[in-house]
Amino acid sequence: MLKLLSMGLAGILLASSLAVTLQNVNAAGQGLLPDLKTAVPSHLSIQNDHQKEWLRFSNGVANTGQGPLQIRAVIPATDPTQTQDAIQQILDSDGNVVDEKLVSQFTFHEQHNHWHIADVALFEVRAGSVDGPLVNQSVKITSCLIDWYKINDNSPTKERAYWECNGDLQGISVGWVDQYHQSLPDMEVDITEAPPGLYYLVSTANPDETFIETDTSNNTAWVSFQLKRDSNGNAKIEVVGHSECEPGLCGEKIPNR
Repeated sequence: MLKLLSMGLAGILLASSLAVTLQNVNAAGQGLLPDLKTAVPSHLSIQNDHQKEWLRFSNGVANTGQGPLQIRAVIPATDPTQTQDAIQQILDSDGNVVDEKLVSQFTFHEQHNHWHIADVALFEVRAGSVDGPLVNQSVKITSCLIDWYKINDNSPTKERAYWECNGDLQGISVGWVDQYHQSLPDMEVDITEAPPGLYYLVSTANPDETFIETDTSNNTAWVSFQLKRDSNGNAKIEVVGHSECEPGLCGEKIPNR
């Protein structure tokens, strides 16, 4: 097992290390990499709270690659607030670890009372088009990565492999989705006082491209909505469209978490 680098040194070497890892894994033909995709956001609603208007929604991150996204950490039992390195493990077809690299951090999420991995997703609201003016965005979202539902009945991994938010391993199996329901903390973007008009909620998995995967060009999904206001200024939304999606990633399967 590789000895973990300190965050100071690892931060300097992270970009080059990831590039070398990806090259070596592909060249060796042994490691099976994940491919992360975002399910179309769904369950859009407006929540009014303390004179703020929050756009709330459900969001899912899927793995359609050949290998699992598997992240390990040494979680301290005595100090649940101590940040830990998040190490991505690359597996071969027999489930053996063939490489591992520092890709993120584990932090203890007090609202959820379990461990989250940093920088899993980014949520943006844009005006008029997918790449229109930025209205607001979330801080890059931390998540507990687990297998929540299968993309479809033909998913190659039949049983859940990752289900523990406080264990040594988190991840998403091939053919599975990690889903967060709109009622959970952080599933929101502030759109207070946004004027009526057409808006796009844009969700991107692996926004900093820190997790090792085969393709980062397919990580974004979006849903468009009309924002209207009544005579009292209260916001109402109507979903009018969404990005292209494959079955199982179009917002049609939203089990509660």
